[in-house]
Amino acid sequence: MAKRIALFDNIKGVLIILVVAGHFMHPVHNDNLALSAAFDVIYLFHMPLFVFVSGLFAKGAYREGHLNVNRMISFLVLGLAYQAAYLAISGMLTPQRMLLFTSAPWYLIGMVWWYAATPMLSRLPAPAGLAVSLCASLASGCIDLSNGFLAISRSLAFLPFFSLGYYCTTEQLEHLSYRRGLWAAVVAAACIALLRIADAHAYDWFFQMVYGDNPYRSGIASGVAARLTATAIAVLFSLATLKLVPKASSKLTVLGARTLQVYVLHRLIRAWLTFQTPFYHLPILLDPLIGSAIILALSGGITVLCSIPALTPPFDALMRMRWIPKRSAEGHTA
Repeated sequence: MAKRIALFDNIKGVLIILVVAGHFMHPVHNDNLALSAAFDVIYLFHMPLFVFVSGLFAKGAYREGHLNVNRMISFLVLGLAYQAAYLAISGMLTPQRMLLFTSAPWYLIGMVWWYAATPMLSRLPAPAGLAVSLCASLASGCIDLSNGFLAISRSLAFLPFFSLGYYCTTEQLEHLSYRRGLWAAVVAAACIALLRIADAHAYDWFFQMVYGDNPYRSGIASGVAARLTATAIAVLFSLATLKLVPKASSKLTVLGARTLQVYVLHRLIRAWLTFQTPFYHLPILLDPLIGSAIILALSGGITVLCSIPALTPPFDALMRMRWIPKRSAEGHTA
């Protein structure tokens, strides 16, 4: 097994914290000014960077002419189980809804699609692969798949980030993280974040594109411009994150190694709070100070709870499961 690199586990640790915080903010963020600004800034880059890191560590998806179908099946099984659990808790479980990935389970189905794209990506030089991925992303906005059918829209929208990660190496990124020039990205990202704090409508013209599942509703030209803007901002914030995240091992590193379990479990807890309790109807949650503190403390506690070591083995076992037996050179099942 390849040695884990603290820098990338730290990045994943930061991202899963932001994912959980964003999901717990979501039900009230439109009515809480502080959470609204934080939510918008988080959604500028957290999923694109997560997809990029997934691509970075997907080199084994297609190797020596063989696609890692076992891993794809594991993602599919977990994605479907996650979807069923989420819909059951939300009171929306029907056969039709099982195919509509409008919430967090979409990412696991997206991994299946992205893995399926690796044979193509491996055969194309990086510039061509990235160009094809970007064209597919831009073209996907011309079709309305906002109902989440098989997570196709989001998978296409975020494909350029997976492809970019796939073509990069950890050595390149480690070297890049030390470049002084990245401080310019940090300053630029801070300015974009401050712009949203100063003006609640600063992102309105392009923000619907950050979700990845919205079609171009105001014309193709403006839609493409909005998606390109969202993509460029995501890259900028990702570079800033690469510069700012610590490189030494810490508790953040441990969290980053357990992101899968946190990603799955936290959203089920949030669904329970939303659909089975009156929690999100509490007026105090709309207070920019107290309400924001409650949501952030809750999301932090849930992140810690979902990352406990006892929850790791089932997820590891599922992702390592061999669904299709390996065949020996003589053609017999091993």
